[in-house]
Amino acid sequence: MKLTDRASIAQLVESMSLDDKTSLLIGATFFRTRAMGDYNIPEVYFLDGGTGTNLLQAAMDAFSRIRPFDGGVQALLESGVGEAFKDAMICLMDPAQLDKASDDTKATVQELQAKLFSEYLPNGEMPGCFPPGILLAATWDGDVVYQCGRALGNETRFFGIDVLLGTPNVNIHRDPRNGRLFEGYSEDPHLVSALAPAFVRGVQEEGVIANVKHFAANNQETNRTIINEKISERALREIYLPGFKACVQEGGCKTVMSAYNWINGTPCAHNSWLLRDVLKGEWGFDGFVVSDWGGAYDQVEAIRGGNDVDMPGLRSNQPLIDAVEAGELDEALIDDAVSRVLRVLVDMPPTGRTRLPAIDREASAQAAYDAARQGFILLKNEQATLPLGSGSHVAVFGERSKKFFESGDGSANVATNESTSMLDSLVEHLGVDAVSYGEIRPDTDTVVVTVGAVSGEGADRATLDLPAAEKAMLLDALAQAKSEGKRTVVILNVCGPIDMRDFVDDVDALVCVFLTGMQGGKAAADLLCGRFNPSGKLPLTMARRYEDYGSSTNFPGLGAEVLYAEDIYVGYRHFDRWDIEPLFPFGHGLSYTTFSLANPRLSSAAIDVDSGEEITLTVDVTNEGPMAGKEVVQLYVSQPRSTRPKPPRQLKAFKKVAVEPGETAPVSFTVGRGAFEEYNEMIHGWVVEPETYVLLLGTSSRDLPLSVQLEVKGTDPYERTPLANPLDFFSQDRS
Repeated sequence: MKLTDRASIAQLVESMSLDDKTSLLIGATFFRTRAMGDYNIPEVYFLDGGTGTNLLQAAMDAFSRIRPFDGGVQALLESGVGEAFKDAMICLMDPAQLDKASDDTKATVQELQAKLFSEYLPNGEMPGCFPPGILLAATWDGDVVYQCGRALGNETRFFGIDVLLGTPNVNIHRDPRNGRLFEGYSEDPHLVSALAPAFVRGVQEEGVIANVKHFAANNQETNRTIINEKISERALREIYLPGFKACVQEGGCKTVMSAYNWINGTPCAHNSWLLRDVLKGEWGFDGFVVSDWGGAYDQVEAIRGGNDVDMPGLRSNQPLIDAVEAGELDEALIDDAVSRVLRVLVDMPPTGRTRLPAIDREASAQAAYDAARQGFILLKNEQATLPLGSGSHVAVFGERSKKFFESGDGSANVATNESTSMLDSLVEHLGVDAVSYGEIRPDTDTVVVTVGAVSGEGADRATLDLPAAEKAMLLDALAQAKSEGKRTVVILNVCGPIDMRDFVDDVDALVCVFLTGMQGGKAAADLLCGRFNPSGKLPLTMARRYEDYGSSTNFPGLGAEVLYAEDIYVGYRHFDRWDIEPLFPFGHGLSYTTFSLANPRLSSAAIDVDSGEEITLTVDVTNEGPMAGKEVVQLYVSQPRSTRPKPPRQLKAFKKVAVEPGETAPVSFTVGRGAFEEYNEMIHGWVVEPETYVLLLGTSSRDLPLSVQLEVKGTDPYERTPLANPLDFFSQDRS
């Protein structure tokens, strides 16, 4: 029996031995499953990631085939094979170490180099580096995100990868100290849900299987494999799960990665409520779930919980066989997992297994540049400091001005030779005599300082402070500039929010580029010189101090447990609830021109959600300034008199619109039941409370000048029922 199409799967699974079926569900190497030629089942090659191909992982995979091992990642690290791997990697990254290496290590390095260049880099081409999720979300533009996905998928085919891990990472920005914050998109579930599926579609349209991770609520690196997160079902449903649901149902993502962390006492890879009831049941997910590497702590419990593929290899399949033969594990669960893997394989487009002869460098560069151009955020611009005039003379400070942090550390790290330099690009724009590095000349009119902070997998940030050397350099450069009467621009090349209290008030212009991808240097210079009009918006709140964040008293928890005490009040929801003034609010971003909003109008004054009605809200956007630009119009929904606690306002729609100087463009939003729903844990379902809602329009969570009222009609879930808290119900004026 051979695998040919979906119709062949049921009979094929029935014909396979238990040993073959369970072997298919466990990795054969660090990043590959087993090929089974007798059944026409190809291997599945997984590799990170969402910002480009991770060559270190490719080397790990090559090594695991040169030196087979048994027992999983921990066994490798504790074995002699693990030591050999580390020695070989050191020599690969630093060839000078090879002279001091043992003969065995030298031989291993030669084997690795031969395999790497023959299999992964046949033309010597290095991968491109694309912006991470936080910068993609800052574009507030689904088409830009989609094009990045397409370009990344194209490169992935060149490297022969079947499943590209972390495409995308949609874990919510719960706390700014999370080491992998930059991989995720936003603190807001609607923004994530609106953008991330576009990335999935882009990757999969190139014939590569996308992978959304880490399911679910993987919001810290500290104790990530043992941390038990205590989270309410309402917070999970309203905040932490929507991005995954959107990637599955709207993006069509074919694989999901289960997370390391535990939720309410159960590891995510063993969590049948999460994987079977919600993902595969409620959402109708038809693909397969793969564990995070080493995250299936118990093979039998992982299969029972709904985790289909256990990575990495090698790991014995005997525990699964023993459990089935002892009657402790239903073989039907094994069959379901195998069927899911086979469905994904036969659904993969024929192009997906055809390696491309070369990378489309032009398309990759354009996609990365467009994301940087649309995502870079002008946070502050006093006295129209930016853009620089054509005759400007600038003094540039900071090593990051020469080469930005393009990607974070860990699985998101990408080694590329396609980088661009802001300093070099400024010289091209302004002339070599108009740009100095590390010194302020008499003719200097503007000082540009770039500061960097990077984080990554495996550790959370200790504080939001800049690295000591970076901060000292920044303060010294600003002091020099101020003493000589120069204008100042600071570029934030950072993995997330930083503490800016020591300098933000003394800076004339402030630009946040986050982690930039390979075209960041060129795009930053173009922004400074006015080659384009910035239009990026913050996908998260930047606080004045870390203590202002709602999670700050419960991060990263005590020992092996963390309480999500802020519940649904994540990000701007917390700042609004407690009326805390942020440094820069969610959705904020300036332009080189000026926009105004006016004339909001509803298609109807009321909506009946029980009958599926929708309404359209239209507003006029006028460009009152001298330069063409793009504005992001944001729609928030507020329910002033809610029976149950609710955030003061929540983002429910947005559109990015291009407007020429002096022109007015209408922007319309159509919203229905989903814009007014809340999750009720007593009935485990979504409800809408009939009420007068307020629709707020503006350009950030704290800049909402326009509002209209809308009467929402339907069945009241709280009227004279035990679903409402009686104290809450009777304490409010219901007239």
